[in-house]
Amino acid sequence: KHKVSAMVSSRRPLVALVVVHSALALSQERHCVDRRAALGVAALGPVREAMGVVPQGGVPAAVLNDGLSFPLVSFGLQIYDDERARRLTLTALECGYRNFFASVLAGNQRGFGKAIRESGIPRSEIFVCGSVLSNRARGTDAAFSLTRRGCEENVASLGLGELDMLMLDYPGPDADSIRGQWAGLEDARARGLVRSLAVSNFSPAQLDLLPARPSVNQLPYGVGYKSLANRALLAANAKRGVLVQAWSPLRVVSPGAKAECAAVGAAYGKSAAQVALKWIIQHGCAATLQSTSKSHFLEDIDIFDFELSEADMARLDAVG
Repeated sequence: KHKVSAMVSSRRPLVALVVVHSALALSQERHCVDRRAALGVAALGPVREAMGVVPQGGVPAAVLNDGLSFPLVSFGLQIYDDERARRLTLTALECGYRNFFASVLAGNQRGFGKAIRESGIPRSEIFVCGSVLSNRARGTDAAFSLTRRGCEENVASLGLGELDMLMLDYPGPDADSIRGQWAGLEDARARGLVRSLAVSNFSPAQLDLLPARPSVNQLPYGVGYKSLANRALLAANAKRGVLVQAWSPLRVVSPGAKAECAAVGAAYGKSAAQVALKWIIQHGCAATLQSTSKSHFLEDIDIFDFELSEADMARLDAVG
């Protein structure tokens, strides 16, 4: 899967933003954060004005089209064993992450779920997204059955009860299969297994096959990556009220785009990675990130205490 094989490294079309923050994240700040004012005071400038950000402390979250709050920075687990998944999840929680993408393709949902249970953080403060792989099933009935089973397996493996979100890893091969996949997700929600339904790698035409709008569409997105095509994709998803979450947003950045991000970041005292992530956020998207380093966990979440100027946004928009 894109988010795994490459993992080494609204109710209205305008997605509203709110700010969410837990008391535990505040208590951990002095241990995890040096200059990480992002976890205490979000200085969001134009984004706040344009997208309704509540001017309070913490990591911003989008209000999805089903009403759920979705923190804009997520930790997406990579392919490694359950014990490593447990340790890295605890590190991410310590550093302030409250949104997690635990893909079934990573093969370590049990370790991730164990970390959540061990953390002592109220489950209500953590957003958990699992995933279902049913794109090879052909036809409505087969796709429905495989998706339904996949939803049940996610809940069993994670051991966290009702999940916040389940995501189709890929669209099926034809319209009937895609509708069957979606029906399987809706069945899971009707049975109380999940609250929010999402997709990954869906084109606008595939979104239009669904009887309802997913809350999130995970897509490959980053500075300089298929710039013209992705600009159209963002507009199409926004028109449908679907939040785009960028997967592997740093791995898709070319060396030339990275150099541009580094040059822009010098004026803000930020790294190329921080600029690349901030560019995504200021375009109204979320991001799911992969890391095995505590310093990178901290760096990647430290992006809410500055704003890229209109000129710098335009400069990065022109890359690629």
